[in-house]
Amino acid sequence: MIPTLKTKRLTLRPLSKSDQSAMVDAIMSDMDVMRWLPYSDAVSTFEGQQEVALGYINDFIKPWDTLGFGVWAICIGDTELGPVGTFIGYCGFLPEQIEGSGPEIAYAVRKSMWTKGLVTEALSACLDWIFIKPEIHFVHAVTDRENFASRRVMEKIGMRHEKDVDLYESVAKGNGLLPFYYIDREVYIRNRPD
Repeated sequence: MIPTLKTKRLTLRPLSKSDQSAMVDAIMSDMDVMRWLPYSDAVSTFEGQQEVALGYINDFIKPWDTLGFGVWAICIGDTELGPVGTFIGYCGFLPEQIEGSGPEIAYAVRKSMWTKGLVTEALSACLDWIFIKPEIHFVHAVTDRENFASRRVMEKIGMRHEKDVDLYESVAKGNGLLPFYYIDREVYIRNRPD
């Protein structure tokens, strides 16, 4: 069973295929958001946005059955942000991309929700949850070199830049190597603010 996580301002609930339209509205239809995400070249049409959203959702749900983790829908949990329950993005974990580096963090939120600390809040809840699992010792994340906002979020939750890697065909696509961030359970727990 996929748990629901609650933070001060958010609810992280299981994703479902019924979130496809909300995913398109919040993420796939906004080129400022998609600029930083895989398959951004496929969302120039509404049909492409629908297809990419469904692909994301399927990829986010699948690991729950096989690995015991996955990606949640981020929904508003505080009326100061808007109507409670409104889908604003996603956050959670994908299967590791680099052997021995642990699950990969994945996240995106609607542009109107940027700069409010919501991704940091959601990620902290996700890390609190995954690091309870004794078999998970590390997690990692990658982002584009110029995505300074995402890099700041990773640093705020205690991740550190370890190296640069070629993932998601970044070199072939002309994006160069991607910054690889990493954190282990002991460091996260030791530095986690109460």
